[in-house]
Amino acid sequence: MILDFDTHIAAKKENVAITAEELIQTMDKAGIDKAVAWAMVTYTRQLSADNRAVWEASKKYPDRIIPFGAVNPRLGTEEAMNELDRCINEYGFKGVKLNGGRDQYYIDDPVLSLPLISKLAANTKILALHSGHKDPVFSHPFIVGKIAKMFPELTIVMVHMGGMQGLHDAAIQVCKECPNIYPAASESNPKAIVKAIKELGPERVLFASDIPFTLGYTDVAVFEAILKNFDSKTRDLVMGGNAARILNI
Repeated sequence: MILDFDTHIAAKKENVAITAEELIQTMDKAGIDKAVAWAMVTYTRQLSADNRAVWEASKKYPDRIIPFGAVNPRLGTEEAMNELDRCINEYGFKGVKLNGGRDQYYIDDPVLSLPLISKLAANTKILALHSGHKDPVFSHPFIVGKIAKMFPELTIVMVHMGGMQGLHDAAIQVCKECPNIYPAASESNPKAIVKAIKELGPERVLFASDIPFTLGYTDVAVFEAILKNFDSKTRDLVMGGNAARILNI
């Protein structure tokens, strides 16, 4: 089984946004069996419509799409908390993603983000954090580590594993220190993925693509090429087994 831990859905097509049907088509082309999907990029509105689109997609494709929510506290802390409550209690999402890099806030901000993270921890949900990719400041891996130590009971997925700006080593160091962090290596350097598997162990690293910002099938091909240097058990864990375990599916 191949389970992708980084894909996006939008309520309507705009820019590079895709619908649930387009995501399924891309997954089929890539040979991806299941995918965690969260809201598509938006800078100007709260994510209510996109979160609902993710929820509806998971109902339409329950064997393919695993729904996660997304909130943007920069557009209103009260509204973000209300949307988080909707994600948890109305939609029953397995987790929620925060993207401080895109939305321009520090992911450990005591006003903007920590109250949201605390609520996720209290409800035993998974926290996904954008890390480093195209942003070395607001979502640095060291800040992800700080949050992981504040909430050791919380499972955290570090999306992009620090990104492509040379933060992979920092991301791997943080994961060594914090066993509750799982790096989802979308748009990551292949050599860094190999290093993460070797230094963290095959039980920690998650396959992820970042569809539609990537093609999907190229991401699968890169991971499959990397994993030829490991045994079949490692391949099965990285490509889907680890994700299935932390998602409890």
